[in-house]
Amino acid sequence: MTRPVTNLLMKTPNQTTTIFCWILLLLLCCTRPVTAAQPLGRPVKPDPEAVAAGNGWFGVFDAGHYQEARRMMAKRIQKGGAVHEQQFIAWARARRSPLGAVLNRQLMWARFTNSLPGAPDGNYEFLRYKTSFQHKASAEEELTLTKESGHWEVSGYHFK
Repeated sequence: MTRPVTNLLMKTPNQTTTIFCWILLLLLCCTRPVTAAQPLGRPVKPDPEAVAAGNGWFGVFDAGHYQEARRMMAKRIQKGGAVHEQQFIAWARARRSPLGAVLNRQLMWARFTNSLPGAPDGNYEFLRYKTSFQHKASAEEELTLTKESGHWEVSGYHFK
């Protein structure tokens, strides 16, 4: 004999509390908390040489000289050849150019690591900036610098 749906929904307060507790327990035991991605590396005082290298690269990149900025990047990054260079230039023209001129850029933090997924072990410093552009009031930019050739060179850039 089947019970009507209305009978299943009509529970006593104790039954309702028990059901709620079991559902809550299942949710707590069977799900993982969702956390934001953590930045790589450990917090450090920014290396003045890394900051200077980043500022030099930004000067070229901000001026719209994307090919030159790409060629300033670490040699390992340049090994992608002409196709990767053209992809970088196209990306920069499509994504960075529309933001317009930099109005303000402030270094927020630096992090350092010797290990980076998908890259050889080495010295990596991440510099995060709070930036305002002509056509975007608030953004965050991050430079990845590597010290593969004895001095700091940009090996990655992204913004959000």
